[in-house]
Amino acid sequence: MENSYTQLASFLKAADLKPVEPEGKGALVEKGTPFSSPFLVELVNRIKNTLASVRKFILVSEDKFEDKEFWKQSLNIVNQDIKKMDVVLNNLLNYININTPLVKADTLHAVLEGILEANEKLISQKKIKIIKKLEKDIPETSMHDEQVRYILNSILQYAILSTPPHGTIGFLIKSLDGQKEIPDKKTSSKNNGAYVEIDIGFMGNNQLSGQPENGSKKEEATHLILELVKEIIHKNRGKMTFQVDQKKPRTLITLKLPIERRKVIYYEPINL
Repeated sequence: MENSYTQLASFLKAADLKPVEPEGKGALVEKGTPFSSPFLVELVNRIKNTLASVRKFILVSEDKFEDKEFWKQSLNIVNQDIKKMDVVLNNLLNYININTPLVKADTLHAVLEGILEANEKLISQKKIKIIKKLEKDIPETSMHDEQVRYILNSILQYAILSTPPHGTIGFLIKSLDGQKEIPDKKTSSKNNGAYVEIDIGFMGNNQLSGQPENGSKKEEATHLILELVKEIIHKNRGKMTFQVDQKKPRTLITLKLPIERRKVIYYEPINL
């Protein structure tokens, strides 16, 4: 815990840290991929754009046709042909999607970016600075995406409430080999003690270390946010700890989520 706390504390002081942007939603599974999908998708989209341009040209050319009936017939024929071609092209896109399996990757990066965007208004109102240090090629967690989204969103909202105006909230995401730690009987043998570690540090203290004797109802209510998060993490064989430096004040919340060792395959949704 001390190492993580020291690492994040020094990381929060650095102003020039740049986030590592995920390289993409997922990686193509090479085996069984029948053709270069990105090229075909781009080609199909170009054809659809060209057809749309043809239809637009016919529409704006009405004044150039002396025979309005002929123009209407021509427009009708063009519309029908474009609709047929759209059906064919959409079918081709769907075919590409169901024949192009993707390996799920960079989920934690995407979830974090999503919740930061969703809470952008609250962050801006308090003029809070967000800094991130995201390790590349982070393994997928065995927890469901919506559970991870709930956990990170809840902690971010707690941090926003606890952080004073013009404060800082930092995120550090890295993989962790649990075999180097003291064995935990509750650790699932399925993941062999390997975790993804997420450290969230912020300048502020909302009595995380326990309820003060004269604690306000507001502090008790916000503390409930972390209790709910902790329950979900423990149900999924993860860990959650927190550490408070009363002198600063500064708070560090550490999450350890079990990794998914199997490759998770998914397909892009088809267009109906």
